[in-house]
Amino acid sequence: MENQDVTWNNLLKDFEKGLQFAIENLEKRDIDNIPGAKEALIQRLETMKVHFPKNDGELFIKSINEKIQNAFFPNTKQFSEAFEKILLSRTHEQDFIINELINGFITSKSKAIALGSQGPIIDRMVEAFSKRNDFHIVDHQFFAMFGDPNKPRHYIKKQLEELVNMFGLISKELVIEKDIRRSEQKIYTFFTFPDEIIKILEEKYLIIDEDLGYAIVSENFDRNVFICMFLANIAVNRDDLEKVGGTYTINGISAIFALILLLSFMPKLSIDEKNPILNDSTYDSSNMSVIPKSWMMKQVLEQLFEPLIKIIAYRLGGGLWLSKIIDSEVNKKIINQIRFLLKDVNKWILGQLVRVEIPIFVEISNIFTEIVVGYEEE
Repeated sequence: MENQDVTWNNLLKDFEKGLQFAIENLEKRDIDNIPGAKEALIQRLETMKVHFPKNDGELFIKSINEKIQNAFFPNTKQFSEAFEKILLSRTHEQDFIINELINGFITSKSKAIALGSQGPIIDRMVEAFSKRNDFHIVDHQFFAMFGDPNKPRHYIKKQLEELVNMFGLISKELVIEKDIRRSEQKIYTFFTFPDEIIKILEEKYLIIDEDLGYAIVSENFDRNVFICMFLANIAVNRDDLEKVGGTYTINGISAIFALILLLSFMPKLSIDEKNPILNDSTYDSSNMSVIPKSWMMKQVLEQLFEPLIKIIAYRLGGGLWLSKIIDSEVNKKIINQIRFLLKDVNKWILGQLVRVEIPIFVEISNIFTEIVVGYEEE
């Protein structure tokens, strides 16, 4: 416990140093074209520097435990329980930014597994399962979708097993005693969802025709199902790094949710009524806010990202995950990728980056406001 306290306190101190560094760099620069933007962010970072260390990092613990851990990484060893909690906690429409970030990460990871494949991996798997009325994918379909003709079949098979494991799918065998073409025994391997997962999917995503024995996939069946499977796999196997994809997964997931925290803590600006962005038809002041360019500065983001990544890793996976966070150029490359993802998953309106206030941003921001106001009242 003492070691854990020392580690946690060191992580909080590193975040404080990052805040101070970011404040100093913001004060030196003046590249905003929105009056008061720099001052608003400096004030927010100063507030964070004062309040985040209090009560053993209460703000971090509450935000991560209640809004990230419970919704995306439930504390259970039952795969079906984790999957159901994640699936029911949010929808693709509510958290499209998170889904896009994770989808981008999975696509990047799966490309390393299935180099010969073309197009987004999850989208192709959604299409493959939707087309078959038995809700199975036979092994040769997998080879056709993701195999590399330049690699030996046994190599491809190993890579595809990794892809299947990443989503928590299972393999089954069908033995045909006498194959029609060769008059000999034939064993088919096919991949599907675990039975307990299929029962959960029946409520919204699958329609089982008992008479015909068909599984009709509904329009609701989309990449969100696979993203929930991926997250559930991490949740139940967080202590077994081989089953979750190793260091690459730990660093990527920690970076994604560090970005979510950072976006949630950024202040919502009041824009001058003469600003042309308010007259743009695609801008909705009720659920959007502008993120000025200075807030995206490398000197600001990098110094906050590195400690946040470690904080997320430690809260979700303890010392094991923390030990796998890479302190090197590789980690900086991940941070730069996340910066670009930030631009990809938000909107650009009249040359300004706009944050869409999805539920998790609002929920974490509310925690921040409630706790800070509570401290100030005390």
